[in-house]
Amino acid sequence: MSASQRQDAEEAEWVPPTRPNCACTEHDDELADLVVPVTEPGVAPMTVEELVACGALGAGPVKPRDRWWEIFDETDAGPERIGPFHWTLWVGDEARSCYDDAAALSLDQSLLARPGVQLVEWMDREEFLIGAPALCASGILAAAARALADPRVRQR
Repeated sequence: MSASQRQDAEEAEWVPPTRPNCACTEHDDELADLVVPVTEPGVAPMTVEELVACGALGAGPVKPRDRWWEIFDETDAGPERIGPFHWTLWVGDEARSCYDDAAALSLDQSLLARPGVQLVEWMDREEFLIGAPALCASGILAAAARALADPRVRQR
């Protein structure tokens, strides 16, 4: 069995960690009262608890078949694999005013800077794939909350 096949087999067996068997430095319930600033005048900032409760922040495990991507480049050099991804992060409409696309630090870069996060791909406006095998869902939400609270995601 090649190293790539062994790695694939290990990833196929990955089970999302749960508390207390995770490596999270913090969890979303510990940040419930953290107020996340906004960029739009007249829009009230929300707490992490409010963002989670209204569905503006959500996390779930990635399906095993979606843990790796194969990228084909224009040179026809063949596929390049990226991954593994473990979590899907949802950042809905209510959280949209918490960051600015033209900011000094993009939201995906801010997420990547969080402890335990190894890989981030911004799929579309509201969905991210995250490689973080040792974090639990609550830790992913806490990482997202810290990323949104980072003032650099709002500053130009």
